[in-house]
Amino acid sequence: MVKQFFVTPGGNIRNRWQEAFPEASVVTRLMQLPEASKASPGVLWLDFSAIAQLDRVSMLEESVGLGWPVIVLAATPSESEAFQLLNIGARGYCHVNAHPQQLCEVGTAVEHGGLWMPPNLMQRLLALSLRVVPQDSAVGPDLSALTSRELMVAREVAKGGNNREVASALGITERTVKAHLSTIFEKLEVRDRVQLALCTNNVSTR
Repeated sequence: MVKQFFVTPGGNIRNRWQEAFPEASVVTRLMQLPEASKASPGVLWLDFSAIAQLDRVSMLEESVGLGWPVIVLAATPSESEAFQLLNIGARGYCHVNAHPQQLCEVGTAVEHGGLWMPPNLMQRLLALSLRVVPQDSAVGPDLSALTSRELMVAREVAKGGNNREVASALGITERTVKAHLSTIFEKLEVRDRVQLALCTNNVSTR
């Protein structure tokens, strides 16, 4: 199991973090990460809500430099900050008080090499991509490889829906949504929801 480390100056783990990852560790500074763990990287969660504005970028750069996948927890997620931090190397960006189930979703995506951001920001990214990148069905994935239900799930994800919203829209369970997404990712050879959204809209991710 991949180890989760939360970096927060106060050193206190929030209930939602602990509910999502009961075995998670908390440190107040990067230098406190156990040497043994550095040899077998886990996932770093940076609590930007408790980190001074002037220190955030440098801390993210240092974290990315460790070779760990990094997720940023923000008090007020914004489009501009999301794109800035993702450009630096963050692999995930979400609200510091996100629901435990969503935290697990973020962690799973990042652990598998994917990218995660809030649905509304993903929609903005998709809209931007559709404006600046030519759509070309010839280079897109073969969506015919998907079953009708898988295609419905893919289209709901492309709208920016999270697992709960997709499940509600299609009248299925969240567990079923997760199972469909695993199969969809494998069939289309994509790593995360962002790539899936782009592929579903015929934007090449190659």
